[in-house]
Amino acid sequence: LAQAAPLAGCRRSQPFVSFRFASLFSSPAHGARAEPMSSFLALPRLLGDDWGCQLCSAKSASTQAITVDDSPSAGFAGHSGDLFGLHDVADLPLHGGKPSCDSLDEASTSLNDDIIDEGYMQRALSDVDQRALRAEKRRWTLEREAEEQAHRQQELAELLRQTRLEFQGPPAFCESQGPANRFGSNARFPTFDKSKHVPVLALINSGSGALAGADIMAVARKMPYYQDRFFNIRDVVRDRRRGGLMDVFREELNAAKEESKVRGVRPRIISGGGDGTASYTLFVVFAALSADPERADDGLQDTGNGFIWSDEELSEFFPAIAQMPLGTTNDFGGTLGWGRKYPGATALGRGHATRRAPAAEQALQQWISAVISPESPVVNFDVWGFMPLPGADTCDFKLCELGGERGWNPKANIEGTQHLVMKRAALPVPLFACLYFSAGFYGHLVSRFQINRRRNPFSNILEYARHIVGILSETKPPELNEGLEGVTVSCGDSTYFPPRSSEGNEARRYREVGFCNVNGKYVSGADRAPAAARVCACGARETPRFNDAKIDMFRAKTISPLKNLGIKWKTDKTEGPMTLTFAGGKGKGLFFQWDGEARFAFNPKGDPFNIHIKKILNIPVVLGPEFDVKVTGHPKSGADCNFAFCGEAAQEKEAARSRVLRCVRQELNTELNASREEILAAGFLCQEG
Repeated sequence: LAQAAPLAGCRRSQPFVSFRFASLFSSPAHGARAEPMSSFLALPRLLGDDWGCQLCSAKSASTQAITVDDSPSAGFAGHSGDLFGLHDVADLPLHGGKPSCDSLDEASTSLNDDIIDEGYMQRALSDVDQRALRAEKRRWTLEREAEEQAHRQQELAELLRQTRLEFQGPPAFCESQGPANRFGSNARFPTFDKSKHVPVLALINSGSGALAGADIMAVARKMPYYQDRFFNIRDVVRDRRRGGLMDVFREELNAAKEESKVRGVRPRIISGGGDGTASYTLFVVFAALSADPERADDGLQDTGNGFIWSDEELSEFFPAIAQMPLGTTNDFGGTLGWGRKYPGATALGRGHATRRAPAAEQALQQWISAVISPESPVVNFDVWGFMPLPGADTCDFKLCELGGERGWNPKANIEGTQHLVMKRAALPVPLFACLYFSAGFYGHLVSRFQINRRRNPFSNILEYARHIVGILSETKPPELNEGLEGVTVSCGDSTYFPPRSSEGNEARRYREVGFCNVNGKYVSGADRAPAAARVCACGARETPRFNDAKIDMFRAKTISPLKNLGIKWKTDKTEGPMTLTFAGGKGKGLFFQWDGEARFAFNPKGDPFNIHIKKILNIPVVLGPEFDVKVTGHPKSGADCNFAFCGEAAQEKEAARSRVLRCVRQELNTELNASREEILAAGFLCQEG
């Protein structure tokens, strides 16, 4: 590895003045060269093919001549002992199984001192010689680092190649293991034209839509371009090893960015699944783009913002989301104009069986064509986030999930009292709130539904109906307060809930409080108005808009659907942030839901806690052909479409960026998700496992 050049300042007429490493770290069999030794000391061959080779003794050293003026020097004749004061290569400090760079200096210094002490040297190494030796060490170090880096890159390329082979193989659930593909065994996507279409990737939950996601992935596996860009979102999250599927996704995301630069467009990403998949997709994109100093040589170097893309690249090329509706309610897909049923679902539900698959395939092709078409508009979208209170580094609550057995009633009967049974919360942790948030009845409902989720969307709707009846008819468990007792909500600088508290209005009379960012199938609203206006002038009431930087708050009692003449809430458009405070005491907590995911929040000591939500991101989204201005208002907000971390001041933007990075590094898991010990300490029953 090291072939030192003759050191500066040596002359042929001088005795020993410098030395040359002829073969310090490789044997002649490994390519070391033997060269004439003039004006410097020829070190013995320290190592043979075996790293455990003994250093030469003084006797063998005297026969491997030290040459001065091309003649043998007797200066070392009779030198007893070992060179460098080392008897074996094992005495050299090792680094990674080989002598470290520092050992070179140590060895050379030891040799110089030995020779001087024994009187064999006529002149010690000069400062010039020492500088030359250090320069040689630096050169050797750089060569070694370059070789190691090249080896690592070759290793990574091989790992990626193997992962791609596995990734492009048949999906885990294929036609040979289950029902035939609903889109037909020969179904195809539209041919992708790189000169005409917008670069696209996809993150799809294969288990969603009664396995419609698996059928769509199976079609993608057969198609050029799509087979490299369509990913199972769960597999990507699980395989974050070096050279794993997350690395493959990152490569394709970087490639889509470069292609978009050439075309002058923004890349797009299909988020396929239920409403919660949109937040999951954001998590995966951020995880792929987050920097890792330990893997800087793999292209994960920090550009100064914690990500591998610069702020300018994030702003211009962060992929715009197109939501493929594969869930039950599909509020995100419906709001953006991509439908409330998966592509082809309507065609599969009517007509003769022989004509259903071709019709479904055509619907799927039309859907994909709209996503990759440059004519489909891209607009801004507000993303709200769970943040610590201003001035705090962490949230002051912990989370768990409702446990228990599947069926009508998941509670446990202990001495005649029905108790909630909790379990440790799964991923994801709450950070991104794209669609809505609410605390109270609906959070409890979604928690019970999560235990009893079905494969078929219609069966899921029946489950929701069954548990609505159950919650309303069953006795309230001791872990919950009556209604929203103990809850207060402020928006900006004003108190929103409970309303008219000074007049004796109590929070316990209400079952739900929250906000909408979009108009959903079951959670939707319009500006507050008298009954006459709600009946006669519905079109004049402003609906929630997903890019106006405001939240549309609502509050509801059990009889609110009757008063509102339907399930559309009366909303109040307000400035953020929203802060919900719960003071229920020890052994009490609060169900809440965001984007269709539910959790139970509590403080292990029983102290009051705060759920603080504010706008943290502006992201681009793609509007589909079914977008309806009447549902969500005009999508153009007047601002240029871009990606940005949000906040009124630079400090708030930095806090949002830091929170996102902590999420993708999985640091929020420990901060928010309660341990079994914390659940038990709060006075709750905890399910094993």
